[in-house]
Order: sequence, then C-alpha cells, then structure tokens
Amino acid sequence: MNKDEREIRGGTMADGEALAPQQALARLGTLLRDARQARKWALRELASRAEIAVGTISQAEQGKTTPNFVTLDALLTALGIEGEERAELEGLRDRAEPRTRPVRARAESQNRLLNDYVAAAREVARHHPHPFFLPGAAPALTDVHWGQLAVPVDPYSPDDGNSAASLLGAGRSPLPAAGALAEKRVCVITAGPGGGKSSLLRVWLEEGLNRWADAQAAEMPVLVPAESLVKHTFSKALATAVNEHLRPHGLLDDFPAEFFAHPPRAGARWLVLVDGLDEVTSTAARHDVVGALAALTKSHNAHLFRFVIAARPLPTREFRALGPDVAWYRLLPFSPEDVEQVACRWFGALGLPEPARAAERFTQDPAFRRIADLARTPLMAAMLCQLHVDSPGRELPTSRGMIFRQFTERLHERQCAAASPDTRQRHAGLERHGPAVLGRAEHTLEKLPELIGLLAAERRRDETVSAVDLLESQPAAQRPATVPSSEWRTFLEASLLRSGLLTVRAGRIVFLHQTLLEYCAARHASPEARATELARLLVKGWSRHWVLSQLDVSGRMPGRRYWNPPGREEESYFGFLLDDGEHDTTALTTELERLANRGGLDGCRFLAHQHNVGTELPSSVTRAVTDTLLRLCRIGRFELWRAETARSLGIADDSAPEIDRMFARILSTFETDDRVQAASTLLYLRDRRGLDVLTELARSPYLSGVCGPPVAARLAKLGDRNGAEILAAQAQDTGLKAGKRLKAAGFLAELGDDRGVELLTRLAHDEDVPHRRRAEAALWLADLHDHLAENPAQPNGEPPPAAPLDAVGHDMLVAFAHDRTWRGSSRLRAVELLAGVDDGRARELYAALSNDTTLHRRHRLRARRAAAARTNAPSRQEAVGPDAV
Repeated sequence: MNKDEREIRGGTMADGEALAPQQALARLGTLLRDARQARKWALRELASRAEIAVGTISQAEQGKTTPNFVTLDALLTALGIEGEERAELEGLRDRAEPRTRPVRARAESQNRLLNDYVAAAREVARHHPHPFFLPGAAPALTDVHWGQLAVPVDPYSPDDGNSAASLLGAGRSPLPAAGALAEKRVCVITAGPGGGKSSLLRVWLEEGLNRWADAQAAEMPVLVPAESLVKHTFSKALATAVNEHLRPHGLLDDFPAEFFAHPPRAGARWLVLVDGLDEVTSTAARHDVVGALAALTKSHNAHLFRFVIAARPLPTREFRALGPDVAWYRLLPFSPEDVEQVACRWFGALGLPEPARAAERFTQDPAFRRIADLARTPLMAAMLCQLHVDSPGRELPTSRGMIFRQFTERLHERQCAAASPDTRQRHAGLERHGPAVLGRAEHTLEKLPELIGLLAAERRRDETVSAVDLLESQPAAQRPATVPSSEWRTFLEASLLRSGLLTVRAGRIVFLHQTLLEYCAARHASPEARATELARLLVKGWSRHWVLSQLDVSGRMPGRRYWNPPGREEESYFGFLLDDGEHDTTALTTELERLANRGGLDGCRFLAHQHNVGTELPSSVTRAVTDTLLRLCRIGRFELWRAETARSLGIADDSAPEIDRMFARILSTFETDDRVQAASTLLYLRDRRGLDVLTELARSPYLSGVCGPPVAARLAKLGDRNGAEILAAQAQDTGLKAGKRLKAAGFLAELGDDRGVELLTRLAHDEDVPHRRRAEAALWLADLHDHLAENPAQPNGEPPPAAPLDAVGHDMLVAFAHDRTWRGSSRLRAVELLAGVDDGRARELYAALSNDTTLHRRHRLRARRAAAARTNAPSRQEAVGPDAV
C-alpha cells in the first residue's frame, strides 16, 4: 500500500492521530485486512505465521477488539510491514487504546536500555577481571582463559575435600566449570585465593549474553561485586554496579534502579553473578548481603532473580540463611596437562614467537618443575607466565611469596621508569610549584610500596578506610604547604592507580585482588609485628579441651591441649606472614615442627594446605607433618578416647560392656573419623601411603566412625579399581548391618556399576532386611536416575543404566505402603519417602492409611495430619512456580 492509497482510504498518519478511538480501531482493522488480502493469505495462514489465534486476528480486522502491542508486533512482522507503514499502524493502535500507550513506551525504553546493556556487558566480559600485567596492555580474557573443572561438594564439610563427611558424595564426578550452574535458585561456587572464580563469572557472563542474543535463554546475566550490595537496596545496587562497570565500555545512559525491578522480558529473569563475597571483610556486612539474597529468593519477586555466588571458602554458618536448596561447587585447579596449554595461551597473547614450543620448554624446565604445583592455580600461572616473558633469563621464583615479591617489585619499577624521561610530564601540574614540590612528589613515589602496604594493613582492619586520606596523613606523602589540597590528592590518587595494584570500584580505590591486599599487608608488617602475629598463630593458639566432657562419668576426665586453626578467610594472609618472599622461614622451624608434631589433625591440615598453595616450609616440617598423619592413621580418636576413659574410671579392660554402652551413646554425634581425614590429607600431599590407609579402612566397615562403604566409594572416585569390588562385596555380606549394605549398594550404583542397581533391588525385596532399610533402598532406586543424569561421567567410562529406575523405586514404595504385613510406622515411612520426592500418590496414600483400621490409632492420626497438610499446601513445583529452576 503506497502513500497515495493510504491518503485515499482515510488520510495520513497526522490525520489518524486526530481520529476518535473507535474510528482509529476501525481503520486499523481495515488496513490489517487489506495487507493480508494483498498477500492472498487466508486468516488461518496468517495465524500460523504469526502464532496467534484465528479468532484474535478476526476480531482485530473487524474492529471489535484492540490488539495489544505484542500481538500487533507479531502480525506486522509476519506480514513484513516496516517503516512508515508500521509506524502508522502502531499509531492507530495507540490511538484506539490510549491507556496502554505509557505501557508500550516503557517497554520500548526497557528494550532500548537492554540492548545498550548487552552491547556494553559484552565488552566487560572480554576483559580480564584483574588487569595487573607486566609486559604491556592486558590481553583479552578470551585469549588466555582455560576452562577448569568443578566438583559438587558438601557445604557442611571442609572445602578441601579431606573430611570423611565429604565422601558421602563420592559418586559425583567433576564437570566443566562453565556448565556447573545447577538447576537451583542459588548456586555457590568456591575456590581458594586466585582459584579462577572471577574469570569464571566473566565467562558465564559472556556465554549468557550469547545465549540471550540467540534467543536460547530465559536468563539475562548481570555481574555485580558483593561489596556493591552492602549499602543499597538490591535493585539500586545492581543499577549502581552496572553503571560503574559499563560506563567505560560504551554505555549511553545510566540505568535507573527500577530497570532491575522488572523482568528483562516477559517470562525471563535476571541471573545475578555475585563476585567476591569474601572481599567484604566485615562478617556482619557479609551476613547482610547473604540475608538480602535469601530474602529475595523467598519474596514475591523471587521469579525475577537467580543467583550465583563466588567466594573463597567461608564458614558454612554464613550461608545458612540461603536454606538447604543450594547447589555447591568447588573449582578444581588446573591439571598438569592444562598448565602447558595455559602457558601457550599466555605466551601467544603476550607476543612470544612460537608460543606452543615456548610453553613446552617452559614447563619442562627443571626450575619450573619445582613449582609445578603452584602453576596449577590460575592466578599463579598468570603471574609466572608474565614474569617469564618479562625477564626470560631470570630464575623463576620458588614460592608463592617470592612470586608476589618479584611481581610487585617489577610493577613498581615499571611505574617509576614509565615517566623517567621527563619528570614534569609525570607530575603534570606540579611543576609550577617549583623543584621542591617535584622533589617531594619523587620522594612519595619512592615510598609508594610502603604506603600501599600500610593501606593494605589498614584495610584488613577496616575496609572503609579512605586510601587518599590515609596516604595524606603519612609523613612520606604529606601535602606541601604551597600545593592546593585538590591538586595534591589528584596526584596521590593517580600514583596509586598507576601502581598496577589498585583500581576504582564504586567510587573507592580498592586492591585489584584480595590476595594482593593480603600480600601487601603481610609484607608491610614490621619484624616485631610479624613475630607477634606468628606467635599468636603458632604458639598461643592452643587451648585445653576435656575429653568426653559431655558424658556423665565419675572421676576426673583426662584433658588435652588442642591447636585452634585460623579462620579460612585468614589462611592466605598467614601464609604470606610465613613466606613473604623476603624473610627466612627457617627461623620459625621449631614452632612449625611443634605444630606439626603436637597440633593434631588441625595443625597438619593447616601446614599441608600451606605447602600445597606454595608457602615455603622447611623440609623438616613437611616430614613431621607426614609422620604425624601416619600416626593418626594408625589410631583413631574414638579408640584413644575409649582407652583414656577406661583408665579414668579404673577399668582394666577398655572393652568392658559399660564402655561399649557409653560410646554407643555418642558415636552417632561424630560425622568424621580422624583416620579417614588423616589418610585423605596424606593424599592431598600426594603421599601414596594415604591410599593404602584408605584401602584398609574401606575393608573395615565394622570400625567406629565412617569407615567401610563411604571410604570404598572414595577409593573408586580416585580411580582405584578395588573401590567398586569392596562395595560389591560389602553389599552382599549378610554379616554386616543392613544400613552398611544399603550404602555399599547405593554408592556402587551411583558409580555406574550395574551390580549396584541389582543389589539395591535385591535389598528392597529381601524380607530379612528391616522394613525401614527396604524402603530406603527403594528410595535410592527412585533417586538414582536423577543422580546419574546430573553426573553422567562415570569412573569406568560406562554409560549410566538406561532402565527407568525412578518409576521402579516409586512403585516399590507404593507397594510397601499398601503391605499390611509391615508395621504401621514402616508403612508411614514409605509414604513419607514418597512424599519427599513429590510423588502425587503420597496424598492418596496418606488418606488411605488414615482410614485403615488395621493400623494403630496413633498411626492413623499421623496419616490424617499429613494428608491434611498436603491438601492445604501446594506441591513443590506449584510452590516455586513454573519458571523456577
């Protein structure tokens, strides 16, 4: 339809604006019908192309109803109407329904802002999160990033994976970290200092933007530092963080807070990537951030957001507000094979010729082999590659402290050399105040490393300290009387930012990386302060605990002194105190050996962790650690306490019945076994003797603690073929308790071994097995299908069972609930397990049991209450909504 035809039929667009709503609606219907007929389409064909109901199109063409702007947009797109003609039809629609014009305007504004956000966020995702580089400009993240693996973890066990409690997830296998976003409302991913968390979030940001652009995702990713969530409401915090980070990358307009109070588009939500929770140094502030996120997941706005939180390992209690429905992952370090690929990428990005051959020579160098384990940490690998390119002939550092010392010294040298040809250019604006002022500026730059160290130490105590205010208060950086305050503060701020160690976030000068702050703070400590801090850690960190003090026994209870390890968030800082690349650790040998010999498992784990992250420790200390761990492997804490309790009661035989009864009361309160943890720590130190101990403990399911099936599953996870055979043998050992046999069969099935499925089925049907265990076997079968779907990689390389195990397990539970030969409590237990997996039949079974006169009255009452509760409460899927993850 050309312009002349439109004028003949009823005027131009300007005329249309003057029409009454009913006239505008009639003209809109006429023009839509004419456009369809001009293409010789039937109503049904247009409906199919636009994916709109025939009746809706018919009502619009007859001028009976006004199509909403989404429907009109689909019709115009299907008809291929663009330009002035589209604008005219949209104007007629707005005139016909003037009340929706603001809604459409808001939608258009939201769409424009969203397009601006996607374009700018793509630029952010390509940049390295911590751009402190030696040879030159920072390379793009995509040029140097190498994918890591992540493993699901138990949040209520130590994150280093050495505790026996973590073995209960032994059937799970690592998966690519970029695909570790679990189908949960909240995902927490942890890694140690420099472990690759921030880089991973930027990779997720870019991949999420790509999926959104391809219309393959219903989530729009947003990257936000945790510190931005401390002082603002959530939507304002998101807007502030986005505006700050995207403004240098082409953002046209600032985002208002209400932008994030609405979904990015209909049916979609925001994927909020929260980085650096551990960098919020105040425990109370971290509690507030986690509490705010938890409240959002339970509010009426829960459908708008999903969260991924990245942090160093923090105390589990700090995450309790998030509830149990959280996916937890731990990033794994690079494998030895990965390190060469990482070096190749870095060398290529930094302009080294033949990067593949250079990387091979680099990783095969004997000097590199001494620190190969250090290079498995992404941050350490990046720094080592840069040091090598910057000074190819220089000997590589041999510890984490030496790496940071060489790196920061080279950064300072480059800062000083960058402007050396012309001092006036370096201090632009200060030359007019004379040579004395320029000399003061030179002196300040020379003292800058010490000033930055002071800033780091103060930030450890108080994260709100102003960087420029602190520097200006120091004699080395005090403002000359003849220089205006604003001019001198500008010079100080520029000097800090040129150091390569700091940047600006949320209007504050902050360290580029938390590990940098810890290193600078540790190196700044005076010899006296360093000695005091280490004495507090190594000498004064002992306290007295009473053995079995919770038991009501006669006589004086034996006591023992234990070492209290530092908090997880402090381990990196204390590692730099021990090894800052300058002070000699051998001066502390006596205290470190005492800790290794007398600090028990906690002391050995702390020292093992320090050794593995690259802290320089004397060889005598590492030998003492392995000796103590081997001793702990030979005697468990339970046996030790048992013997001491017997002696305190004057009982000659520590296997006497009263001792058995006493320990039976408390064994269930312990989740871990020192022997298992000690053996796992030996493996953490790459000592193969730990594997021998685990094998012995796996073959001893009758020992106290968590020996037997969990340890055997751990062995299988580690690639030991004996693990699966031990599990199979224990599952068939009728001399073991049913609970042990059930765990053995379940772990075997989760490892992808078909024998596990067969043994679980056999246990579920075995009438000699207690009813409660039979029901649990059925539940394990019900859950097994989902578990294998989440963890497809099997240690033996075989595919998971293809049988519909979930339906089989559910049907078994239904049959158990109907079986009147079972006790009433066991029948109820079967229904409870079925309800736990949200099987709709549970409600009917509860109703049936409540009317079953063969049951005791109290069981019928329990069933009646459960049936009433399920009638009044929505199912899990209904409760979270159809779009919940």
